[in-house]
Amino acid sequence: MRNATRDIEPLLYSVTHVAKLIGFGRTKTYQLVQAGKIPSILVEGRTRVTRAALHAWIARQSGAAR
Repeated sequence: MRNATRDIEPLLYSVTHVAKLIGFGRTKTYQLVQAGKIPSILVEGRTRVTRAALHAWIARQSGAAR
């Protein structure tokens, strides 16, 4: 039997996880978040990036490269 929870993508990512996903260092990713370039939210005192915001940021970067 398959574990269905493994197939669920999280709605929120930590900045460290975002760094791994985009292939940037943790410090650079925190700089981008703190500068507001990668949109983030504060949840219980922790900075999180929504999946939608990350995908939108990636799309904007792809468009800017053209």
